[in-house]
Amino acid sequence: MGELKHFFHEHELILNEVEPVVGKNVECAMCRQPINKHIDAFYSGNTFATDGTSSSNSVGFFMHKTCCELPTTFTHPMIPQHPLKLLEYRRKKVQFSLCNVCDGGSQGFYYGADNKNFSVCLKCVKYELKSLEQRTRWHPGHNHPLTLVQSPALFLCHACNTTATDLSYICTICSFYIHKSCANAPVTYQCKFHNQHTLILAYSLPLEYRDFFWFCNICSKTINPIYWIYYCANCRFFAHFKCASSSEMLRDDDEADSGGSNLMHFPAHDEASLHEMMQQCITKTALLHNSAIVEPSPYINHWTHEHQLALRNKNAEASILDLNGKLEDTELLICDGCTKPIILVDDDVFYECNSCKFFLHRSCAQFPESFEHHLAGRLFISRIKFATLSCKGCGISHNGILMWNETIWLDIVCASLPAKIKHEGHRHALDQLKSPDVNYCRACCDIVRDKEAIMYGCEKCGFFIHLRCALRPHVVKHRWDSHPLYLILFPKDVSDHPHDYDCEFCSQQIYPGGWFYHCNTCDLSFHVHCIDPFIFYSNMKFGATNIYSRSHAHQHGLTSVLNKKKRQCQICWKDAFGDPVLECSPCKYIVHINCFLF
Repeated sequence: MGELKHFFHEHELILNEVEPVVGKNVECAMCRQPINKHIDAFYSGNTFATDGTSSSNSVGFFMHKTCCELPTTFTHPMIPQHPLKLLEYRRKKVQFSLCNVCDGGSQGFYYGADNKNFSVCLKCVKYELKSLEQRTRWHPGHNHPLTLVQSPALFLCHACNTTATDLSYICTICSFYIHKSCANAPVTYQCKFHNQHTLILAYSLPLEYRDFFWFCNICSKTINPIYWIYYCANCRFFAHFKCASSSEMLRDDDEADSGGSNLMHFPAHDEASLHEMMQQCITKTALLHNSAIVEPSPYINHWTHEHQLALRNKNAEASILDLNGKLEDTELLICDGCTKPIILVDDDVFYECNSCKFFLHRSCAQFPESFEHHLAGRLFISRIKFATLSCKGCGISHNGILMWNETIWLDIVCASLPAKIKHEGHRHALDQLKSPDVNYCRACCDIVRDKEAIMYGCEKCGFFIHLRCALRPHVVKHRWDSHPLYLILFPKDVSDHPHDYDCEFCSQQIYPGGWFYHCNTCDLSFHVHCIDPFIFYSNMKFGATNIYSRSHAHQHGLTSVLNKKKRQCQICWKDAFGDPVLECSPCKYIVHINCFLF
């Protein structure tokens, strides 16, 4: 232990001998910064009063050892012509001042020049008194030694990729700059947006994750692999260095932009819920644009069919009867308008042709002949009965009722979807828009090459998804798994899953940053486009019979089916697996629908 007589205190100070009072905030009398008795070397003694005498009611006087050893005068290299003196703010009748070197605040003591408006804080003086070797720091985030620059500067930080003004560490070998605050960042961090596990600091994206590109789970922007990140390996949670420590994920305008409960929320729970939501959209469009809607008539003549259609409900007599003369609940009726199932509940009605197995939802039968679409302009109603046309909204082939103009085709579901929705996959509301310049679907990870395609997106975050991906239900069933499969929107939704996800259908690795279906019980996963490998023909109604063509004659009438076997088209001789075809079962004859009709 040593003793010191300091010129700012009349009594002798003892090095590290007097314990700071438990429960009190102990700070240095010179720099007014806290003293950590377990780390810092410090001198202690009696407190002096304003008249310079010892205070009988004092709890102690404390000074950092480094502060005690500061010289009484100092010449700073910025003003070498004016020597600086160690001064006390209290004697100058001020309690606080900004340092002219680092712009930081200074309390207690400072260095100043007589009659000069210039002050330097103790921290800057300590820095100048250090040798070059003492100013150098080796950091695990860089291969060369870093030197602290005490003056604040505006620069692009190679750690956090921001340009905030701060003190900096620089590398004189390769011009590497990082904020001092970044250099002092903890190697592990408990993030409020991912509280399952502690995040780990990485000085670049780890090599094992560079097969894919990633997005920040907090701000949704792209992760640049060369900058520092915090991540959780178990959950594939990645966050920008600055985003991980942000206090709020939502911005001020998020709630106002979202539209709250007035927006339609996705994903739907399951397929049945999704079909109900689609019928709500079609019904709303019909009510909005068709002033002639009245109570349903018992019989109608509809332009889509050559026969009269009869109004039916679940308990009505119809063409598909069970032994008791009622509709079979297990029989799936497909609407020839939207090509979606007719979900039968007690008060539902639909139209049917008794002899053709032709069905229309009531709302599809009342759909307007034309209306003004918010993106596509004036659309007109049409139907291509057997040929296939791809909808510009969902990209799926359709043979029901379509809306069209000279530049676009939309099936009546996509034409009826709301202009703005809320989806659990993104924190902001999503607007319907034409294919943007950043035309990458964040759900299925496919590139959108059609500039006329319609998507849902958040332009301020660069987040865009296909319409068909927005319609993916939360829960689906698959014949390969007895459990329900759940839509995974974020990798963190499957916790403690450090190994890769492989698709059971295509055997390819799944990008965890996109959406996929997963069973926690069996650890089975599927790409969103592999859960239904025939999705691009899922909006086609098959089963039409007695189809003939003058250009490509066949002795028997053909039936439209989706071919799920390895067979060749008898016209183009290409493989027809997974394609819509016309077939003659007795002759084992199949042709692509478009090859046969055109």
